Amino acid sequence: MDNNLRDKILETSIELFNKNGYAYVTLRDISDALNISPGNLTYHFKKKQDLMIGVMARQYEEYQNLNFSAEVSIQGLNQQFLILSAFREKYFFYFSSFTELPKLYPEIANMQIKVVNDFYTLFTDTFTIFVNNGIMKEELYAGQYEDLSISLLSINMYGTQEIILLQKFLPKQKSIFSILWSLILPHLTKEGMDMYSRMTQGDKTPPPQLCCKQDKPNGGLKESICDPQGT
Repeated sequence: MDNNLRDKILETSIELFNKNGYAYVTLRDISDALNISPGNLTYHFKKKQDLMIGVMARQYEEYQNLNFSAEVSIQGLNQQFLILSAFREKYFFYFSSFTELPKLYPEIANMQIKVVNDFYTLFTDTFTIFVNNGIMKEELYAGQYEDLSISLLSINMYGTQEIILLQKFLPKQKSIFSILWSLILPHLTKEGMDMYSRMTQGDKTPPPQLCCKQDKPNGGLKESICDPQGT
């Protein structure tokens, strides 16, 4: 029973953090949402800091179970983008505060270093394999695909904050997937472009878009998956 309650506390905390923002959620809010006494909550998490570390431990465990691989096709890389998007959606509060939370929690900063290095290695290894398989062109200069990897990494990790900001100024909503592929497509060979075309033609459903909706009591913006019409 205790483990079940602990899991429910973590799940409810994530939901409230996503909806209202981490800074605006109290332990009392969480206990009220669960219809339990504050004492039952603090039995598992003495302070909000303890709760946050528990949430991040769960997030990191889920991340490790995603099992990203550099040995993928063009379609496989796109699938990994989709998986990462769903993960980013589930932990929206974290990615929308990617630079702020590590300042409050050293544990999060240490986790971020590991994850960022993982993705940098993932992208650089993927592009090395693509070049060897004739899917991507040779680099125009040494380290070009390292720079590309950093660009993709920045969009995937910091993009939530930037897209929320840009949506205030852009005349139309942009898909993070189109942004990611706009960086990769110029480097594909004819064979790589053929693979990309087959992938996009085979999938008749437009990719989900990351949109920003006014979904918080304080007027804040929330990243969400929109339908193709942007409703």
